[in-house]
Amino acid sequence: MTQAVVSPAASERRTRWLGGLAVFMMVMTPLIGYAIPLWFAGLVSLVGLLAAPRLARSRPPLLPMFALLLLVLWALASLSWSPAAPHLADLKKNVDKFTALKLLMQLALYGTAVAALGEMSRRSARLAGRVMLVGMMVLAVVTCLDATLKASIYMVLHKVTGETIRPDQAIVKIASGTYVLVLLFWPCARLLDDWKFRGRNLVIAAIALMTLVAAHLSGADAPIAALMLGGLTWLGARFIGKPFVRALIPLVSALFIFAPMVVLWGVRSGFFGWLHAMAPPSWDHRLNIWAFAANQIVEHALRGWGIDASRTFGDAIPLHTHNAALQLWLELGALGAAMAAAFFAWILYRILGWTEIDRRDGAMATGSLVAYVVIGGLSFGVWQEWWLALGAIAVIACGIAQKSSVPAR
Repeated sequence: MTQAVVSPAASERRTRWLGGLAVFMMVMTPLIGYAIPLWFAGLVSLVGLLAAPRLARSRPPLLPMFALLLLVLWALASLSWSPAAPHLADLKKNVDKFTALKLLMQLALYGTAVAALGEMSRRSARLAGRVMLVGMMVLAVVTCLDATLKASIYMVLHKVTGETIRPDQAIVKIASGTYVLVLLFWPCARLLDDWKFRGRNLVIAAIALMTLVAAHLSGADAPIAALMLGGLTWLGARFIGKPFVRALIPLVSALFIFAPMVVLWGVRSGFFGWLHAMAPPSWDHRLNIWAFAANQIVEHALRGWGIDASRTFGDAIPLHTHNAALQLWLELGALGAAMAAAFFAWILYRILGWTEIDRRDGAMATGSLVAYVVIGGLSFGVWQEWWLALGAIAVIACGIAQKSSVPAR
């Protein structure tokens, strides 16, 4: 008697609900990335809420969640000495003032979204991957075109809402799409690499080129640096493999642990003075912020100044330090920086496992992680909810691309 051969895709449990949520996320990501990046927080929170019933069937990784939970609890504790701590009476009026409380809710919702969508079937992942790839290609074309047209398309769409926006403000908004493209470029490249068709390398190169052009024309330097450094680490993980990824673990951890020491050395050695003479105004301003922040870190090196304390130094630090590691040191001290370093070390340790199975998956995840760290080290505040949500989307995208390629291996 002959036995029927059952393919892995046919025998696995179907996950239509999770697949639908993943497709919804990948449809909305390019739209939000181009128009209203602040909505990323709402998107990931909604997906996490809708996916929560399926979390009971999954086996979420507890170690990184534990590290992040400790970080959030330490942030809550720092409210007792933070000069930016809001009054409890304001909780009923404006929850947005309680950054530490928001972090706790984001950890629950974003973590649920990542853990639950990680349980998607290969069939669902392949569908979500196709939608993601099409969406990123469209976003690359539109963002590059609009940057070339000096945000003319964005301003027309903005007028439909009945609001006006200056051209210089519109071009800055256009740059937001490039951050999405840089983080999700590597999962898209992984999907294209798995599809054996002629011209796939040209498509990958075209997406990268349009991203670089859009970032340059919109005045965003961080996405360019992130794509370049992400590309270098992609090459290292792809062709060297585990030794390269293993070397990144102490390197990335050192970025968080030694950031203030490096800045103080740069100031005292005269290296920052040499950079000031060459740097354009935006980078010159960053150097001033970093030098000031490093000096303030010394005063409360262990515990930090407290959550959101970056906002209390006036013009010396407008809103945040434009560097994730320095902001963690400034607000949460050495303990907060160490927890962040442990989290990223764990992520790289997991990427090491992916690299052992397939270097292409390890290279993809390494490229996205380095891009996120680079942009976080140059541009945004570490607590910005939309930026944290975009990081969660990048993790989900890498999982989609990795799972989509399983039957081909």
